Amino acid sequence: MHTFYAPPSQIDADTATITDAEQHHLRNVLRITPGEIIRIIDGRGNVYTAEIIDALTNRSASKARIRTHEFHAHPSPTLTLFQGLPKNDKMALILQKTTELGVTRIVPLHSEHALQKPSQNRYERWHRVVISATKQCKRAWLPELCQAQQFDDALAQLEQFSLCLLLSPDTEGTFISPHRETQHIKAVLRETPDPTAIALFVGPEGGFSDQETTAAIQSGCIPVTLSTNILRTETAAIVAVAVAAYEYQL
Repeated sequence: MHTFYAPPSQIDADTATITDAEQHHLRNVLRITPGEIIRIIDGRGNVYTAEIIDALTNRSASKARIRTHEFHAHPSPTLTLFQGLPKNDKMALILQKTTELGVTRIVPLHSEHALQKPSQNRYERWHRVVISATKQCKRAWLPELCQAQQFDDALAQLEQFSLCLLLSPDTEGTFISPHRETQHIKAVLRETPDPTAIALFVGPEGGFSDQETTAAIQSGCIPVTLSTNILRTETAAIVAVAVAAYEYQL
């Protein structure tokens, strides 16, 4: 059964409306016809099965009659990835894989070593990546993709998290911090059995600066390591989310 995304504003008591890129995929790629059954998510925990009413006859939108509805509670703890903006389009890979693994929120970060200032077109493409990954892995909740923030603004939000972890490369490229004794991420997670909200800070290529790392630790972040191997920023983000998701069975 094919899955489509429709925001809550496009779903009423018994009808869902498929538009934009989702409509294009339904109508022009899959060529789904009236009477076929599809799965619809609204990104807010609601999952529907619905019967297509019209598809090929309407170029701008397709209507589907809702047949069943289930609500899936939001997993706990929440995982927010504060990701230093990498170069090129590595962010798309990070978004795709961390969505599959269960990340709740992704916040791109402008930092001293960040290597891009994404355009609105790129944000729109990233949002499509998140939607596609959410559908592919059958998630009921769409991760929130935020606009890029300054590093200091991100640190100002840390009081809303019960656990904040910092991964940042030293001069040799491994993801550790020279400012405080660094623990393995597994040990820190197992010392915190019931967090409600976790923040993961991953630097861009070159990591966070010494000043940023010091500020993060002073703000309550715990420096952690993932491996003795050298990890790229996209690998570190994916591994950190995967380890947290595994530890808390997300």
